[in-house]
Parts: sequence; structure tokens; C-alpha cells
Amino acid sequence: MPKYLSLLFLYYLRFFARLQLKKVKLLNPKLITVGITGSAGKTSTLLATEAALKPNFRVKTNYGGNSESGIPLNILGFKNPDFTIVSWLKIALLTPFKLLTNWKIYDIYLIEMGIDSPTAPKNMSYLLSIVKPDIGVFLNVTPVHLENFSSLDQIAEEKAKLISSVKTAIINKSDPLVKNYSKNKNTIAIKPIKIDIPGFILPHIYDISLGAALAIANALKIDSSTAINNLKNNFHLPPSRSSIFKGLNNSTIIDSSYNSSPLATSEMLSFLASYPSPKIAVLGDMRELGAASKFAHQNLYKTVLNFTDQVISVGPLTSRFFGSKAQKFMYWWQAADYLKNNLPQNATILVKGSQNTIFLEELVKELIPSGQLKHYLSNNQICRQSKYWLKTKAIFKSQNS
Repeated sequence: MPKYLSLLFLYYLRFFARLQLKKVKLLNPKLITVGITGSAGKTSTLLATEAALKPNFRVKTNYGGNSESGIPLNILGFKNPDFTIVSWLKIALLTPFKLLTNWKIYDIYLIEMGIDSPTAPKNMSYLLSIVKPDIGVFLNVTPVHLENFSSLDQIAEEKAKLISSVKTAIINKSDPLVKNYSKNKNTIAIKPIKIDIPGFILPHIYDISLGAALAIANALKIDSSTAINNLKNNFHLPPSRSSIFKGLNNSTIIDSSYNSSPLATSEMLSFLASYPSPKIAVLGDMRELGAASKFAHQNLYKTVLNFTDQVISVGPLTSRFFGSKAQKFMYWWQAADYLKNNLPQNATILVKGSQNTIFLEELVKELIPSGQLKHYLSNNQICRQSKYWLKTKAIFKSQNS
């Protein structure tokens, strides 16, 4: 019964989200929607595109909500819920009134489109039944969510439905699966670009996101020099995605703890290699890889040995599939205690892992002096620090300590 109630609620949200989009389109017939998909880099591309466009257009994004529920909630104007029954009931009651109260008008709607499965409501076909973008962006295909798919080809085929549905397609042709499955006569190839953004040091993985943002800006008649200048002035990274912090013992922490995948982790390890020794990689499990999980973790272990002086792993998958040169822990607080007692001076520490039960942002917090940590937290520079997430993590730690 809960499954059917959940589906009914999703259809309910979809119905009103469609009406809301029709209302916005009536108020602004020139509205253009840009859909962004891929296994990695969606959020970075979204934020880079927003930075490139915002001085020239009124821009709305669905930052923080790219799913079958997050997208309609964003369209209607709800902030991300705290996942309690009371919160969902409140949303159900208020949804019809959003049509009467939400009159926000925008020129560009930038929307991440994330899928977890080839079947509705977690597939691309369902997302396209909520919103139909004019421009589609396809970044890459990696084994993220492979546990719900039969192959990487099936992931590519499902994500490519976005490209088949749009007037203008912007794709990363350097990814063979993206290239092979993207069928659209009006296709623009993403050209990776390196842009020096004041205040940030961006690894190479961002070159595709910045190139995609530039291609979108060009498609919307913004010249490259203006778009690049907009990026330099407006782009920022979300919390715990390549954030640089000063840590204990004069260490440098590269906090990329928001999430993890094979491609993104390999790119961050290459970034770590540019720093002087001692270099430490703290790597958590990469989740939702399905049958590819064993190979992906074993391959990552081989890779990390080429880039670091010390490997620390967190989680059951890395404990199982990493080799003997890794210092292995099941939970973040165990790894944090080890690091605090064995941290060399002037180390550079890369921290990266998946979300569910790994939560390496809590390890990052323990490696930062209290005064600086207070500053970082007050500026929302570390991910998953809401009351809901802090409570979730506290319960998890109490159950496993």
C-alpha cells in the first residue's frame, strides 16, 4: 500500500507542476528550459551555466532536487522537504495553493535530470513527462546506479532519451556511450575549457562542465567572451565538492565528500597528485554500482596507489576490495580518530566517498581546528549539515559504536 500511495502522490505533484509550468509559459512565452543529465558533473554544470547566464537572463534552477519528486517540488516553489510524514502532508495540502501564490517569472529554467532506474518513476521517460526541455545536455556515462540497470549501455540509452526529445542537443562526444546513443540532428559538441575562477582551484573534471556552460550560453546568443567573464565573476562550488580547507597540523584538506563515483574519484586523485607529499587519500565506498562494484573498487585501489603516499578507506566495500596497503575502517569516526593521532605535518588530504552511511564530511569536520570550522559551517561550506542530516548521522553513529 505505501508504494501505491507514493506513486499517487508523485502523480499528484506532477499534475500541478505541469500546470505551474504552463502558467509560467503563458506569462513568458520566451521561456527556455535546459535539461542536464549524466552520471557525474550535473550540479557543477548547472551552477556553471547559471553563472554564465544570470547577468543576462532571469534564471531559475532546480539545484538540490533532480529526482521524480524533487523536480515537481522545485517547479511548484517548495524547498526540499525534511522527509517526514508531516512535511509531505503539508506539501500535499499546500500544492494547489501554489498555483495561486507562486507567480515567479523567469527566462531560463536550468534543470538537473537524475535517474536511478530504467523503470518509472525513476527513469528519464517519467521526468520528461513532467518537463520537456528545449535544450538537452548529456555529459557522461559511468557505473553510478548500475545496480538498477543491466549494463552501461542501458544507462546511456535511458539518459539519451533527453537528447532525442529536445530541439538542441549539447553532448560530450569524448564519451563513446554518449556519442553512440545521442540521436539528434541539431547537435553541438562540448569543447572542454579551462577557466581560472578567482578563489577556486578546479580539477580537470570541471573542464567539461565549464565547456557545457559555454555551449549553452552560445546557444542562447551570449558570446564566448561575455560568458567567460560571467563565469569568472559568478561561478561558485557547492559544499564539499573540491572545497579547500586548512586543517590540523597545517594540513590542506580537499573536501570532495558530497558523493563519489569511479570517474570523479579518479579525476580527484589526479588533482591530489599535483600537491607535494605527504599525500593522503581518504576514500569511502562508491555505492550503487551493482555488479561492477567489485571491479570498480579494485581498480580504484590500483589507481590510488599511483597518486598517494597513504590510503585510508571507510566502509564495507573498500574494506573488502581494497588491498593490504590501505588502512581500513568501517566508519568515519574510526578513521577520523586514526588520522588525528597519526597526521603528519603539512599533509594534503583528499576526502571522497558516497553518501549513504559513509558521511565523510563528518571526518572532515574533525580534521579542522574549531575556530576555522565554525567559520566554514556558518558559511555553509560543508555538506549535509541540516537538522535532518545531523540527526540521521547521530542515530547511525549511536547504533554502530
